[in-house]
Amino acid sequence: MSVVDTKPLLHKLNEMSKQQTEVKIVEMHREVLCEQLRGYFPEASCDEIQEELLWRGIFEPSESNTLENVLKRLEAKRVWNTIQKEYDYLKEKWKGPDVSIFIYPLTKHRPIVDGKEVTKNGVSYNNLLILFVSAELETEELRALFAHEYHHICRLAYLNKSPHEIELLDSLLIEGMAECAVGELYGENLLSPWTKGYSQEECMKVWKNHFVEAIKLKSVDNHFSYLYGNEGEGLPKWIGYCLGYKIVRSYLANGGSSNQEILYKVPSLTILEGSIFKF
Repeated sequence: MSVVDTKPLLHKLNEMSKQQTEVKIVEMHREVLCEQLRGYFPEASCDEIQEELLWRGIFEPSESNTLENVLKRLEAKRVWNTIQKEYDYLKEKWKGPDVSIFIYPLTKHRPIVDGKEVTKNGVSYNNLLILFVSAELETEELRALFAHEYHHICRLAYLNKSPHEIELLDSLLIEGMAECAVGELYGENLLSPWTKGYSQEECMKVWKNHFVEAIKLKSVDNHFSYLYGNEGEGLPKWIGYCLGYKIVRSYLANGGSSNQEILYKVPSLTILEGSIFKF
C-alpha cells in the first residue's frame, strides 16, 4: 500500500461536472469519491462517506467543475510525489505499518482558526490516511501534516482498538505524540499553534478539574469537547490537544525515550505515570 493516484478520477470529475445541474454535480461528486473509498468503509453508505469527507474538509460538489486549476498547481508542487517519498522514509524510520494514502484538494470555503485561514487537514483511520491540501500549502507544511497523520497510523496500529474502545487518555496522547514527532523531524516552527496555547499551570488546572475523572471515557465520539474545547463545560479551545502535547513532553523530559519507534509502542498509562500530570 502507498499513495493512491487520485488525480485521474479528480480530472474526470472536473470534466463530468461541467454544464451539469447542481443536483447532478452533487451525485457525481458522491459517486466518484465512493468509487475510490467504499472498500475502506464497508458498513457506510455513499451518502455517509461523502458527508464524512465534507466534514473533514474535502472540496465541495460546487467546486468540482473548477478543480482543473487547483490540480495543476498541486501537480506542479509534486504533492503526490512528496508524500510518497515521505511515506517511504517514515515507514522505514519508524518501522510503521502499511497504509493507503489518498490526497484531495481542500475546500475553498475554509474556516479561520486563531486568525489564520486553514490550508490543510488530515484524518487517519486504522488502515487509511486522507490528506486535504490547498495549493497554497508549502512543502514543509505538507510533510509535517503527513508526519502527524502517519504517526497516528502507527499509534493506532499499536493500540489495536476500535474507535469505540479508544479511551480519552489514548486520544490525548495520540495527538501529543504525533506533534512531538513533528517537532523532532522538522523543528518547533512547524508545530501547530495549539501546542503553545496554554501554560503548564493553565493545563494542570484544567487537567485536575475536568480530565482526571474522565481519562477512561471510551469512544472517540465522546472526546470532541475534551479535545476541541467547550466553553459551556469549562473546556478552553483546543485544550485536549495542548494537554496531550504537554503530557508527552513531560514524559520525555522525565527520561522517556524520544525514539519514535519505541515511543508509539509505550502504553498510554505508562506515559501518563511518567509525566508530571497525576491522576
